[in-house]
Amino acid sequence: MEQANWPDRILLLLRQGRAAQAEQELRRILHQEPNDALAHAWLGMALLDLGQLPEGQEHIEISIGLAPEFDFAYYLLSLAHQRQHRLNEAQEAIEEALRLDPTDPNYHHTLGLIRFQRGQWEGALRAAEMGLAYDPEHVDCLGLRGRCLARLGRSQDAEDSLQTALRYDPDDAGTHADAGWVALEAGRHREALEHFRDALRRQPTSNYAREGLVESLKAQYWLYRAFLRFTVWTEKLGGGMRRLLFIGLYVLVRFVPVLLPIYLPLVFMSWFADPMFNGLLLLNPYGRHALSEAQRRQALAFSGVLLTATILLTVGTFAEVGGLALLGGSLLAALFPITVALRPYATRKARTWAIVAAALIIVLGVAGAAISIFLPETDAQKGIVGLLFVIWLAYLWSTALG
Repeated sequence: MEQANWPDRILLLLRQGRAAQAEQELRRILHQEPNDALAHAWLGMALLDLGQLPEGQEHIEISIGLAPEFDFAYYLLSLAHQRQHRLNEAQEAIEEALRLDPTDPNYHHTLGLIRFQRGQWEGALRAAEMGLAYDPEHVDCLGLRGRCLARLGRSQDAEDSLQTALRYDPDDAGTHADAGWVALEAGRHREALEHFRDALRRQPTSNYAREGLVESLKAQYWLYRAFLRFTVWTEKLGGGMRRLLFIGLYVLVRFVPVLLPIYLPLVFMSWFADPMFNGLLLLNPYGRHALSEAQRRQALAFSGVLLTATILLTVGTFAEVGGLALLGGSLLAALFPITVALRPYATRKARTWAIVAAALIIVLGVAGAAISIFLPETDAQKGIVGLLFVIWLAYLWSTALG
């Protein structure tokens, strides 16, 4: 490989999905030129494509250290943070890239994606249209524009934007995935499934398309499909209004108990829809391969804890063994924080608090079961049950209030 031509060669490899080969060649280049900022940036991008996010971010930050005015490196840094679901840091990085070069439509698209993930549809739309002002044929901005317009209720404009993108580049995987998400959120899960399959045929490594495929497979179940529509509707309310809605529903149920059969499934789905339906996909040959490793772990852990808790609770209740029933109940209570701890994109703070809460609940459950067996005449078990309930309720409310 000619040293002068290596950037074109690396770009071609990455576009062909051959990130591992790009990584090997970039490491050879950096062995010869360890202070090459561009090589560090491209190596970071290759590692991001390979899913090695922390190491990829490290090389991108080295690139910025070597060339503080290198706008492309800030763009890559934003992608690294975004893929690790650190949206504040991702937005700071892409805003710096835009400060250095406000004319790159890729940067505007990335800013729009971050705003979209935050539920800022109008802001995301402005970013997409700003990118299109610099490149009217930028298919990623057209696709994002379509998603924003769909969320804003402008379905025909959304369809026109997506069709324009497909006309410019019929083989673009991202546009097919965008069309899939729009169809899925509109309740057309079969159409969405075809779009995501088309996207993955064109780009098998696309997590964006794979996640959409998983959602469309789960949407084959009517209960999940209804919950998905409800989730899309609540996302339009914003974070504060969404929390107020759930608090209002809780208060309403306290005064109108007849609504409890509607409220409880809603709460259950809010917490457990993903691991429960991912567990069902484990039984589906196609769905099993679509799930990520983290999703499979979460589904298996959820199913295992739920099954164990149900057995203990059932046996303890019918055999009148209070200790087993208490242990089963504590596992059911611990299922709430366990599910959060196993979420693929949980923040470190949320995961730590979830692990602490789950450990406390399980320890109290084991202690209560032991007291029931060895000290059946004491009232300590009632105190433990009360404390367990307080910890569980405090965890639920602290999580709901953010």
